[in-house]
Amino acid sequence: MINVWDRKIIIFESEIDSLKTFARRMAEGFEQTGCQVLMADMKDVSLTRERVVAFSEYGRTAALFFNHVGMNLLTADGGSLWNELDVDCYDYIVDHPMYYHAAIIFPIRRLTFLCVDKYHQQFIQRFYQGKVRSFFLPLAGIKADVPEIPFRERSMDILFTGAYLIDDNVMVHTASLGEGLKKIWLECYEMLLSRRYLTLEQAIEECFRRKSFELSDEDLRDMVRLFQDMDGMLRSKMRADVIKTLADHDIKVHIYGEGWECLSCKQENLIIHKRIPFDETIPLMADARIVLNVMPWFKAGVHDRVYSAMLNRAVSLTDGSEYIDQTLLDEENALLFSLDNMDELPDKISWYLGQTDCMEQIAENGYQYAKDSQTWQYRALQLMKIIEES
Repeated sequence: MINVWDRKIIIFESEIDSLKTFARRMAEGFEQTGCQVLMADMKDVSLTRERVVAFSEYGRTAALFFNHVGMNLLTADGGSLWNELDVDCYDYIVDHPMYYHAAIIFPIRRLTFLCVDKYHQQFIQRFYQGKVRSFFLPLAGIKADVPEIPFRERSMDILFTGAYLIDDNVMVHTASLGEGLKKIWLECYEMLLSRRYLTLEQAIEECFRRKSFELSDEDLRDMVRLFQDMDGMLRSKMRADVIKTLADHDIKVHIYGEGWECLSCKQENLIIHKRIPFDETIPLMADARIVLNVMPWFKAGVHDRVYSAMLNRAVSLTDGSEYIDQTLLDEENALLFSLDNMDELPDKISWYLGQTDCMEQIAENGYQYAKDSQTWQYRALQLMKIIEES
């Protein structure tokens, strides 16, 4: 077996700025171990094909994609270049697999999916019946490359980075559905709003079972894809509800992102800044006491904001997930809250804003927790282990 430390790896950069940053940080981790790394993109396909062919070595090369960018690199006659070169391929998908059906069934012989949520991995295992491999590999954080600002001298009490996308028109999302499916859609949506620990696929399956209808795995998978707009709606609503709760309780939040001037709340408590590139949000965390995260609909995963806050010695304030609840300790290395008890959040934040010593200790504990094991460089080592054991 080839020693993984001597392998070559091709890492594709996405045009999405956050994914491009993740790719470059992982490349640093691979390079630190002595691996040869080729950074690639799909801007000039012919040039990329030439570089990949020249770099690859039979039996010793792996390729890493983010959201499948680079997966469809073809030979001149239209076949998969990865099959021809016998390259082990790894696709890091940072959203639910329902968005990536075409990528999952793409004809690459040696393809593995890296999932940011344990339920995402289970989705692939269940609904694609072992046709591809999958592993759980959570998102990681980034430490800013700026001089560290002492905790007490930071300019922002609470920072949130992200847009407000107004996505609450149920009629738009159900317009193409027949009356029967529309009723199930609405029932599923209401179920998820009241039982926020459920995944979309769990809620859909339960809605059909209540009607004594058992879906096959293939039909359930297709129903999840048909209802996938619900994921974005829930993400947008939860994010807005948290920010509105804070603003209406006179807690000021610095926000970097678009759309928040449209949120119905006490706008005077939102300090809205223009949207900035992802890389520029990281130094902001080093100038904040608390960094707020509202999870996407990940029920057994974590967002990179959680760990980036910790790595920049800010207090990470986030709602939970099965994974977060198992790995982080409320009021010790993070501040956790529940979407089901948001009325408790303002008092909790107000108390801690008056307890600088406590916050500084939580921030330090978070940093110690994350500094070695929650970086993208460490994720590269974890992926190396996966490659080695393949």
